[in-house]
Amino acid sequence: MRMIGAYAMESKCKKKMLYIMGIDWMWIYQRPHILAEKLSQEYELTVIFPRSILRAYLKNKYENDNRFHKRILWTIPYQEKNKVIEMLIHGIQQKIFNDYQLFDYIYIGYPLYARYIKEDYQGKLIYDCMDNHEALYSDKQRVHRIIEQEKQLLNNCDIVIVTSQVLFEKVNKIAEKQKAILIRNGAKFNSICDIKIQQIKKQYKVGYIGTIAQWFDYNVLECSLRKSIPVTYHIIGPVKTTDRKKTEGIVYEGSIEHKCLAVYISEYDCLIMPFKINEIVLSVDPVKLYEYIAFGKCIISVFYPEIERFRDFVYFYNNMEDYCQLLTRLCNEGFPTKYNEIQQRQFLHENSWDERYEKLIQVIKTDKAK
Repeated sequence: MRMIGAYAMESKCKKKMLYIMGIDWMWIYQRPHILAEKLSQEYELTVIFPRSILRAYLKNKYENDNRFHKRILWTIPYQEKNKVIEMLIHGIQQKIFNDYQLFDYIYIGYPLYARYIKEDYQGKLIYDCMDNHEALYSDKQRVHRIIEQEKQLLNNCDIVIVTSQVLFEKVNKIAEKQKAILIRNGAKFNSICDIKIQQIKKQYKVGYIGTIAQWFDYNVLECSLRKSIPVTYHIIGPVKTTDRKKTEGIVYEGSIEHKCLAVYISEYDCLIMPFKINEIVLSVDPVKLYEYIAFGKCIISVFYPEIERFRDFVYFYNNMEDYCQLLTRLCNEGFPTKYNEIQQRQFLHENSWDERYEKLIQVIKTDKAK
């Protein structure tokens, strides 16, 4: 009883924040989850996250977590393509946001949900722009709505945060009032893994950790397998595309709990980021590269300007031929890392989520980036 009373008293002292996510809590653990957990230390946090009714069987893994309140925003497939369903779901969803005026801060991670926050809101409105939405969706009607809502949000909010230089430049062209503040992604880990020692083998394990979607480049993997380069690919994460390749040499491991990854991939020789270069990828600051460094592995990635700053840690390639040549060379060398332990630890310290959060909380409290 004493602990419950102390928690209630502490909650009364904290300012209230409504934290609106664009992904389910049960999706891959990433930026929205990490920042929510950290913000719950500073604010009395209420988290709203979407979940399809097709996933109603899921139990929220945070249902016994008293750090913050939770509300599920139920969604229906194709709800924005059918006018009747759209009106029905809009009315249901609106009720989830009815008390928005009670919050001192509203933190929005997906612009479409800003439509439930009216212009009479008296608190501080924060927008965390993490994606290039106009490139992310193929549905023109949906994209148009998101773009229009994003423009409105950019001109109504008090603080605009972006995760990459491309988004920084884009937002500053659109926003009439606020200028964007760049707060990149970071690394979160319980411990830093030792640097993998290079070792010549007859066969190597090469891993990918993350979502498989339209930006994943199967072609470079298949090209290397056709050339009989001695690697087996292990794919860890959910598959969101119907173009799942059933190629010998590509093994789908499914989703692995984040805290178990380091042990699970301990025998992997290399970690890769084989993306197609498109408008989606060009605006991404990839969390996986930070985590790959924390795992202490040899790292290979397609090159694009946003990740130039990883050059001391990552072997870059520009096309399929580059990739196969690089992979062959690294096989012959036993997949050495480009970095040592001192570089690894310094980089991860400077780019930790703790460092990112300190900048975020400073911005929220002062509206200025120091």
